[in-house]
Amino acid sequence: MQKFDPIGGTRPPYVPQPDPTQGEKKRLHRFANLFGAAGLVYFAVNLAGSFVFSFLLDLVYNITGTYLFGSSQNNYYVLNILVYLTSFLASFGTYALLLKMPLRVALPLRPVDGVNTLLSIPATFCFAVVGSMITSILASLISITGFEPVNPEMPIPQTVTGYLLYFFLLVILPPVIEEIAFRGVLMQSLRRYGDGFALLVSAIMFGLFHLNLIQGPYAFLLGLWMGYLVLRTGSLRITMVLHGCINLSAGILTIVMDGADEQTLMLINAIYIMFWLSVGAICLVTLLVRNRAAGLALHPARTWLSGGQKLGTYFGSPVILLLLAVIAFFMLQNFRRIGW
Repeated sequence: MQKFDPIGGTRPPYVPQPDPTQGEKKRLHRFANLFGAAGLVYFAVNLAGSFVFSFLLDLVYNITGTYLFGSSQNNYYVLNILVYLTSFLASFGTYALLLKMPLRVALPLRPVDGVNTLLSIPATFCFAVVGSMITSILASLISITGFEPVNPEMPIPQTVTGYLLYFFLLVILPPVIEEIAFRGVLMQSLRRYGDGFALLVSAIMFGLFHLNLIQGPYAFLLGLWMGYLVLRTGSLRITMVLHGCINLSAGILTIVMDGADEQTLMLINAIYIMFWLSVGAICLVTLLVRNRAAGLALHPARTWLSGGQKLGTYFGSPVILLLLAVIAFFMLQNFRRIGW
């Protein structure tokens, strides 16, 4: 029944309008729960794969009396390669398929400027050094409790084949697979909610998936930087190169510093920090100045939700909360009592 408006005559009855944020929250919950499920698949496949592949390699040894890949250490590297690949492909591949992401969206590979790439390498090492310093401060604060975070490390290779497998597992696989997973599939799927939100979530997850507080803060900071580069360039190529450089440096330093005395370690570490902080800062400023004409800001969000609402909705989703609980469980395994 129409009501009489003394100014404009009769008017239609009031019809309440739907809250536009509710639909957006519902869709964001779906994205979060799908990724949470994919993350749980990652850990399930990781545990199952470790058992199955380890069983098969041991079975071959028990039957033949020889290691399939020449030595127990080589078998260890191959086992980690197989588990790593199956875990990431099963989880992030499933996430992309469920969202029906086109390959060109999940895997942006535009050509990148060579000079920008070269300038980005020292700049990335600068961020890595800052991340390491933050990690050291956090570790010192945590040590007050009587515990310290640890980072599980791969054994130093002893043979030529071992070195090849070691660097393949360290320098080739993570830069390709993790960039596709976090800066590709995950970050690109969330860009409809704003580049800043997509960048932050992907960096948080990248840090958490390292499962320890030695690499976590460091990985989060690098995740922000490398994610920003992907958003600005539209390509994973540049971050695959940067990720590979960081991991290569870490692998070489681990081998070179193995068995060195404390004084030598402190000297190498000081030189490393001073060099990359100074050179990296210069290259970072040069990179920003060189590209300022193209604009340095990220694309804004086209959504009714505020930043806090998006983060609350995403990380408050039930399956994401379950995934975070699983990650916390594994993180707690990477602590040890000081003095033990």
